[in-house]
Amino acid sequence: MDRFAIFVDAGYFFAAGAYAITSSHVPRHNISLTSAVSTIKDLCAYGVKQSSAPALLRVYWYDAMMGPRPSMEQSALAHLAGVKVRLGSLNNAGEQKGVDSLIVTDLIELARNRAISDAILVSGDEDLRIAVQLAQTYGVRVHILAVGDAVRNVSPALKMEADSLEALDVAWLTLHLNIAAAAMPQATTGLAQPVDAPPDNSLEDAARSVCNALLDGAEEEILANLAAHLKTSTVVPPEFDGKLIAKTAKEMKRRLTSDEMRKIRGLFVTALRGRTAGQGKL
Repeated sequence: MDRFAIFVDAGYFFAAGAYAITSSHVPRHNISLTSAVSTIKDLCAYGVKQSSAPALLRVYWYDAMMGPRPSMEQSALAHLAGVKVRLGSLNNAGEQKGVDSLIVTDLIELARNRAISDAILVSGDEDLRIAVQLAQTYGVRVHILAVGDAVRNVSPALKMEADSLEALDVAWLTLHLNIAAAAMPQATTGLAQPVDAPPDNSLEDAARSVCNALLDGAEEEILANLAAHLKTSTVVPPEFDGKLIAKTAKEMKRRLTSDEMRKIRGLFVTALRGRTAGQGKL
């Protein structure tokens, strides 16, 4: 059957993509998709070109949960037609666990059942080499779609097994990845409250300003996903939470207490719900 499937190792996709754009290692929580819809659509276009198969079975998106539940972005991807999100976990060191085994299982099972003729593998992990070999014994052509520099980002052993190798270049990645300032996690470090020069802005004023700036700068699709998330939850998604706290702390020129952080998150939820109801900015 002339169909292809795309297997995306999201940890690899984000890490290698951010490095290709910035030439530095960027923490995962500072990287997001500019649009889940357009990213999947353009990955599928690459798949048609690289595999020459006329039809898509589906896109498999493998990631790890950064908290007790899927992120807003993971939920948005899971609700797209033709996309299957499979989630592993993170260990205490922040490393993905169980993701490679999910890719291996799906690739081999689809090949064994002759559900696909071609597989597009967006990964560079040598641990997938055996799965590639087994899929090929069932007649499946396996293509590597690297992210950025394939010399740096794809295992030589994996490249040797692949039927073809192409790469997503920096221009493509810049279009599809949104990267916050790499220094964002350190924004609150060393910001002690000056004794003789207290900030002019109150906490609520600073938080409202940051909330409005974050919402003003978000794409319509992201705002819609965020609004849908907050219909059933009052937890600010990690895609916004880090920026919200760090930027407010920077405005206040000091560290924030736990109570202040809770208050700021409440203001963010209120700001978004107000916009959804057509009430404008805070």
